[in-house]
Amino acid sequence: MSLKGKFAEGISVKTEKYKEFGKFMLNFVLLDDNILLIKYKKSYAPLPSLRRTIISDELKDMIHYLFDTGEIDYKSGQKLSIQEKNVFDILISKSGLKTQLKYSKDKLKDDVDDIIEQFNILKGEIIAGNDNPEIKEEIKTVLNKLVQLNKITADVATDITSDL
Repeated sequence: MSLKGKFAEGISVKTEKYKEFGKFMLNFVLLDDNILLIKYKKSYAPLPSLRRTIISDELKDMIHYLFDTGEIDYKSGQKLSIQEKNVFDILISKSGLKTQLKYSKDKLKDDVDDIIEQFNILKGEIIAGNDNPEIKEEIKTVLNKLVQLNKITADVATDITSDL
């Protein structure tokens, strides 16, 4: 064995490409790049309702937390967009793990009062002169959630966004 071989063995970190998730296999290499790829365990065919999907850091972290602890982090799940909540719901429901994980879609629902409070905090930051682009992006996300929950109209959200 060459010297190079000895060092390579000592520092290599092998990552499993796919990990079992109920009746599916989840690609963890792509997950680290914020891409959700799920295949059926037996055929390795992609799941039609969840083809290769780009996901947020929050959903990626939530999936990692689920694999690490065997529990669903509902607090983080409430921060997901409605579309990503649906992706997570499909993942859990179709995997056959809904009962085992004691999954409740209702626990992922946004608390409207929390979203309104978050909007008011962000609005206060902007009024105080904080022009951080991340705050502006976060306020757009909060406004989008309020529109999706029918608490404000899209026109009102657009007006507020244009005032930023």
